[in-house]
Amino acid sequence: MTALIAGKAPNLQFSHFGISVREMDVMERFYTEVLGFTVTDRGELEDGLKLIFLSRDPADHHQIVLASGRPEGIPDNLVSPRYGASINQISFKMGDFADLREMHERLDAAGVTGQFPGNHGIAWSIYAPDPEGNNLEFFVDSEWYFPQPFLIPLDFSKSDDEILAETEAFSRDQPGFVPFSEWRAKVAERMTPFRPAAV
Repeated sequence: MTALIAGKAPNLQFSHFGISVREMDVMERFYTEVLGFTVTDRGELEDGLKLIFLSRDPADHHQIVLASGRPEGIPDNLVSPRYGASINQISFKMGDFADLREMHERLDAAGVTGQFPGNHGIAWSIYAPDPEGNNLEFFVDSEWYFPQPFLIPLDFSKSDDEILAETEAFSRDQPGFVPFSEWRAKVAERMTPFRPAAV
């Protein structure tokens, strides 16, 4: 068993995830109206489990599945209530910083409370709960790497240029700083990459 685990990893790529929910209608409206997902299918299994399939990419039938059956009374995370008891966070990569700003505005317009815009140096993020308290992250990568974790507040009242300049300046001051491209090349040497099937 140890030799198998230590060997080359199988060919896989992360694809999608499912969330157990209490109020399907509320969650469907949030993921479609606020986050812009499209319902691609819906139905019910023989055991009564209701499913809603959601995607933002026509190449993927679903990227998220909402499934009925989440129990009441799941306790908070023992270290930080912002993070879930079992799902720490669900993260969405944004196209660019303008998209991150737009998401911040959309979350405000939808009345989402408990938002935390954060700067990791390696990325800019917004953390916000969905209607059932799952911690969501919306992020854009920066051009710089230094060892993580690192998190300070992100001030959206500043201009893009100000945020970019400040982030680069403090990133370059951190021990272990390298351009993100250099870090990616180095870590790629230790990874088993996904190999798409020939068409």
